Formats: sequence, structure tokens, C-alpha cells
Amino acid sequence: MVHKLLEVIDHILKTGMCVGMFIPKRLYSVDVVRPGEQLHQICIVLRDVPGALAKAARVLADANINIKTSSSFFVTEYPNAGVWSSFIDVSNATKSLEDVEAELRKLDVVLEVILKEPEPAPFESIHFPIFHGNTRAIIMPRGMFWALWNAFEKIFAHSGLVVVLYNAGKRIGQHAANRISEVFGLKGKELIEALAQAGQATGWAITEIKEIDLNRASATIIVKDCFEAVAWREKPYTVCHWTRGYLAGYLSVVFNKQVEAKETKCLAKGDKYCEFVIK
Repeated sequence: MVHKLLEVIDHILKTGMCVGMFIPKRLYSVDVVRPGEQLHQICIVLRDVPGALAKAARVLADANINIKTSSSFFVTEYPNAGVWSSFIDVSNATKSLEDVEAELRKLDVVLEVILKEPEPAPFESIHFPIFHGNTRAIIMPRGMFWALWNAFEKIFAHSGLVVVLYNAGKRIGQHAANRISEVFGLKGKELIEALAQAGQATGWAITEIKEIDLNRASATIIVKDCFEAVAWREKPYTVCHWTRGYLAGYLSVVFNKQVEAKETKCLAKGDKYCEFVIK
């Protein structure tokens, strides 16, 4: 298993499938079915104790069931337990799913088992809604952003859309900074570092702090592979107005002073990355 993982990482690095040294993550929302596979979905509620997941996985392995894309998480409905949910390939299973379910239910760490065949397409079909932390979220492909913005631009004209996106981004950035500060108790430099963490975790971009001056309330931030620039595709001008507003709003909270942001480089117009000057 370790050797296989190293091979995958080596392939990703050689083919440029990652940004810097980060490895792409596939969300547990839809799976890729290879020829000959028979896909099912399993959801197991486990007691919150060490080794619980290993015990459940061993039952599947002993039945020659291959575990594919999966996720483990906590939900408020089970305060002393966790949920492990996964796509599984049962094409080479040596036991029936009924027998596997019965074995799982006998384990002292298992509270509930749900098995389902996703039909007609391999979409995750047990869980709803989706949460980002404790906030309900949705998954939107980046092409959908382009379609929305393109339609709005025709209504508001380019100059009008710039204002709308910037102001919306700034308001959301302020809310995000206040919320992160409140929940995790972060201020100053740590709050800025959390900005980079959040951007990566949510798939928005890879953010680097090039320069920061807390006393003068100014910063230069590099944003690599920005979702906004990628969604807009090629343009002769800077396009990341929502991101620009978000950074201005976020850093206004960090500095405890209203600041604005200007995009000086943009991936969409041919630069290697997007760069923002905030002051």
C-alpha cells in the first residue's frame, strides 16, 4: 500500500497534476467507475474509540471488498461516535453484502450500517446536506462560476460587475475573518496564516504572503491557481475582483482598519500567478 501511494505521488509530481507540492483531493461526491467494477456505497456509524475504523475496514478486506473514495466525519446526531462512509467495489467479493453487513453489526464498535447501490450514476447518495465545518455548503464546478459571471456581465456591463463582485467579496471576507478569529481565537499574523489554510482547504487557491506590515496596515499577497482567474479563462485585463474584495475585507479585520486591494498581476491575462497589493 505504501509503495503504491509513493508511485501515485511520483506520477502526480511528474505530470504536473499538483500545485507546488500539494496533492489534489477528490471530494466524496461522485466516484470514477473502472470497467468491471461493481460500485456500492457503505456508511458505518462507529463508536469514537481508537481502532474502530480499522476493525470495520478489516471486515471488508476479509471479504475481498476494495475500499475506494471515502470520508470520515462527526455529525451532531451521534455526539459520541463518528461516521465512515465510502464507495466500495464488490466485483470480487467473496461474501455477500448481507453477510458482510451482519459481520459489521456484530462488532462492538459499530452502531449502524447502511448499504446502497448508487444508481443510475455513481453519485454519493446517502448524505445530505453537506457541511463545511458547521456551515452548510454546496459544491459548484468552476465552470458554473464562469457561466454566472458571464451572464451577469451582460446585464451589469463589465464596470458594473467589477463593483458588485468586489463589494460582495469584501463583505464575505470581513465575515470570514471575524468568524475564524472568533472560533479559533486568532489575531494578527496567525489570522493571516489561517487565510492561506482556508483557501487551500476549500479549493479556492494557494495563497502566499509576500509582504506584510501590521503597523502600516499593508500587504502584498500572491494567489496561485486562483479559482476566479481559472474560471474566467483568458482575458486582456485582471479579473479577480471577488478575490480582491475578499482579501480587502479579510485584512481590514486583521489590521482593524479599512483597507482596499488592487490586483497587479493576474493568471487570466498571462501572468504566472495573481498578485494583490492591499493598503
